[in-house]
Amino acid sequence: MSGDALLHIKNLRTSFLMSDGVVQAVRGVDLSVKRGEFLGIVGESGCGKSVTMLSVMGLLPDNAAIKADTLTFDGKDLLSASPREMRSIHGDEIGMIFQDPMTSLDPLFTIGNQLMEPLRIHRKMSASEAERRAAETLEMVGISSPAQRLKQYPHEFSGGMRQRVMIAIAMSCSPKLLIADEPTTALDVTIQAQILELMKDMKEKSGTAVVLITHDLGVIASVCSRVVVMYGGLIMEEGECGDIFYDPLHPYTKGLLASVSGMGSGEKKKLVPIPGSPPDLMNPPDGCPFAARCAFAMKICAAATPKLTNRGGRLAACWMLRRKLTA
Repeated sequence: MSGDALLHIKNLRTSFLMSDGVVQAVRGVDLSVKRGEFLGIVGESGCGKSVTMLSVMGLLPDNAAIKADTLTFDGKDLLSASPREMRSIHGDEIGMIFQDPMTSLDPLFTIGNQLMEPLRIHRKMSASEAERRAAETLEMVGISSPAQRLKQYPHEFSGGMRQRVMIAIAMSCSPKLLIADEPTTALDVTIQAQILELMKDMKEKSGTAVVLITHDLGVIASVCSRVVVMYGGLIMEEGECGDIFYDPLHPYTKGLLASVSGMGSGEKKKLVPIPGSPPDLMNPPDGCPFAARCAFAMKICAAATPKLTNRGGRLAACWMLRRKLTA
């Protein structure tokens, strides 16, 4: 897939130096995002979803170490890019919607200032042009009286409205890649549907590729064409959305699907939680990170980490699949 990929990641490893050790948050991720596709990344908290994309953006604290064999965006090597080059990419070619709008918006500047800044820097708009575009973008994300709202500060907005402002900022320059990290968590279902529709519309009209990071499998099913399932800093399974939801290959994916409701199907079923806890990534296991919680675990699962196995165009990292292929 790398030949037509907008974003290409090979063997990404991201770790954090802490006072009591090193947290291996991402432990060897291979990932490609095609131009114009809608990719979903799903998994439990702490599995490495957000850290993977923040590594791409280079927006991690000083105690983070990012290593990769390949990390390219639209032909540019992000590992060797200077801070100035990364600033020219941020907000223009790559937009990102962050999880927490309260800490992402500057409390000292008006909403208008923060919406207009990327338009003036990257699109070279005049003040009046940027203000008009900023008001249009606010209206697109469902904020009424946009001209008045531009003059207000983040503390004058509700949590859901601040989230919509963050979405407006990320979408304002029609980026080639939009990374959306839990973009609809604080929104009611009506606004959530509106925002997802806006992302789909941007994808169709501008060819923007979207990476959606979320816990909500229902959202993934409604908008994504391809899904990556992460756990313990690794990719457990990857494939087309329909295949993942109707015929999951990895026991962890099956566990995720069994632990949520019928996602609007009307089907009544008993929810089955996944027993146990995620692995300690300061001391990650030698084998499959899911082995301790897996009902199908074998001796080899705890001893060695399985590689992603290609099965009919789908990828899954499970020793059961590798044994079936060699049987």
